[in-house]
Amino acid sequence: MKNFQKNPTNDIPISNDEIKQIIQENFFQKSMQNIENSDVNLYHLENIFSDETYYLAMKIVPLLERKVLYLSYVKNARLNDIGRRLKLQKSEIISLRHKGIQHFKHNLDILSKVKNLKGVKKNG
Repeated sequence: MKNFQKNPTNDIPISNDEIKQIIQENFFQKSMQNIENSDVNLYHLENIFSDETYYLAMKIVPLLERKVLYLSYVKNARLNDIGRRLKLQKSEIISLRHKGIQHFKHNLDILSKVKNLKGVKKNG
């Protein structure tokens, strides 16, 4: 298990592979729990998360980036298929996927800091 020290000036040190794994694990876990009631779709990738912080972090990622992440990691669509569906070039898809992951990580960092501040205020 990795041991990270808290550093309030940097983003959360999560690799892209770890983000992919989090998205995939949460999708499969949630889909098994709510197979018939699942409302995870192209517009609502955030619904794969049961953790409120992850949910909010993904919900505020720009919609086009969420669509690319959804098609890439939930539907396992190829770049050509995503490009055809969203009318984008491969380079744009790669860029949007990278930006989506970066936004998600940044949002997690901010939300974690806010959560920690709220915890300190309640206890203090």
